[in-house]
Amino acid sequence: MIRRILLLVLVILLISPVFFYFQFQPASKIRWGLNFSIEQASYLGFDWRQMYVEILDDLKPKRLRIMAYWEILEPVPGRFNFGDIDFLLEEAEERNVQAILVLGQKQPRWPECHHPAWYENLTVPEQQAAVLAMLQTAVNHFKPFSSIRAWQVENEPFFPYGPRCGSVPKDFLKQELALVKSLDARPIVVTDSGEKGDWLRTAFAGGEVFGSTMYRQVYHDKKQRYIRYPIPPALYRLKAGIVKTFSNIDEFIGVELQGEPWFATDVFQTPWARQAELMNPRIFSEYVEYARRVGFAENYFWGVEWWYWARAQGHPELWDSAKQILSD
Repeated sequence: MIRRILLLVLVILLISPVFFYFQFQPASKIRWGLNFSIEQASYLGFDWRQMYVEILDDLKPKRLRIMAYWEILEPVPGRFNFGDIDFLLEEAEERNVQAILVLGQKQPRWPECHHPAWYENLTVPEQQAAVLAMLQTAVNHFKPFSSIRAWQVENEPFFPYGPRCGSVPKDFLKQELALVKSLDARPIVVTDSGEKGDWLRTAFAGGEVFGSTMYRQVYHDKKQRYIRYPIPPALYRLKAGIVKTFSNIDEFIGVELQGEPWFATDVFQTPWARQAELMNPRIFSEYVEYARRVGFAENYFWGVEWWYWARAQGHPELWDSAKQILSD
């Protein structure tokens, strides 16, 4: 009897991955988009408005993921500055570009937690109340923009990464999502690390669209060297199938498809020859093909600001490669 039970368990363990794998159906047509960060554009030394308009008019993306950092929105408690994000959405709207607008205190790009300086002096209950107040004010302000196709609330909420940037409490994340849902009917994107996340905790929080990162080669601080994630495309499909089976989510997108080097220091301290070893048209093409094999219907490239910077240094190769892909 025990042997039969063990055999049954073994059969289930062998069959389950196959079952979950086929729960996710890869898209036959992949759509491409771009991430854009005002702060990253400024860090690289450019007028972010000029960069953004050139991106829209030359690369002609049809999809964007825009970071609305809290330190930009509310630099002083209760006093909001919506002008910068309004500009991004207005320019997108003029060109019929659809955008995912990222809100919350945990957002893409270092230092990962993006909140105004005054937030640090609050107690935890006060911090959470401030986050909810910001979300309510921001959603009510931005929701008239037809260019917003979805909201993203927090970024990789359960992945503690960055200085003083811990996980978002599960119950509080659910509270954030419920608030945004009560204010606007557009879908909510929730995200997790494609390389390290378990996905289910994030999916159970209550979003309608699941977004995964897709980084292939990163610098490992503890090992002091670059590593390449040994993750086959099938694993993304398997995890998507598990999420689809056990949650209400049935739409999956790649929110950050690596298109720039993962810098051990930064762009200004890394010789161009080294940067070109870490990211070039051949590697870019490999990553694009990898995303196609995963099969998410949408993928948003990570690194357009670096492409712009590289072009300004006389290296337009990545800009031109991306332009060709985006035109497909």
